[in-house]
Amino acid sequence: MQKAVYGEEIFDYLVYVPKDFNLQEKYPLLIFLHGAGERGDDLNVLKVHSVPKICDDENVSHRAIIVSPQCKSDRTWTSQTEKLRAFIDEIVNKYPVDVNAISLTGVSMGGFGTWQMIMDYPSLFSAAAPICGGGMAWRVYDTILNLPLRIFHGEADDAVDVFYSKDMYRALKKYNAKNAELFLYPGVGHDVWNIAYEKTELIKWLISQKKNTREE
Repeated sequence: MQKAVYGEEIFDYLVYVPKDFNLQEKYPLLIFLHGAGERGDDLNVLKVHSVPKICDDENVSHRAIIVSPQCKSDRTWTSQTEKLRAFIDEIVNKYPVDVNAISLTGVSMGGFGTWQMIMDYPSLFSAAAPICGGGMAWRVYDTILNLPLRIFHGEADDAVDVFYSKDMYRALKKYNAKNAELFLYPGVGHDVWNIAYEKTELIKWLISQKKNTREE
């Protein structure tokens, strides 16, 4: 079940909850950050692809709360990490969230936002999956070395060069990150998210991760 929420929070957003949603039960929370093309004030554009599109399918069922905020047209996710942190706090206060199972994923501009968020607030998340994004590789040595990460990029991406994901992964491995994996797809362009979300178990993996059970 997915619905739109306007104006009550820091960001307008789409929220998916299980069909048998029970306020007495605690659920994993997955936050999805869209790309630059979905910015604005029309939440319907978020359903064009990626996680919101999947959640809009009535046959899809995940035992999780999945939230997709929308970035305004003149902004980027990397410039709004404090607002995103406050937004997540509002979602946790509003919905029955398992605070040990808050994961994050995003595509393109949202992939860059995912990297920025996990480095700014590493203790908040149980796992993350930045897709065709990048970040500040010099920051990984003291932030996200123990965070479960799945990184996706198409090697033929002509919008965000695959170098960005490779550079982040190389930095993680330099400092002996234990839980990071890099998935590269030869011949695949910018829309590698179609593979990541629809052809792998990425969403299931993200919502299954818990901070209090992962290997440090």
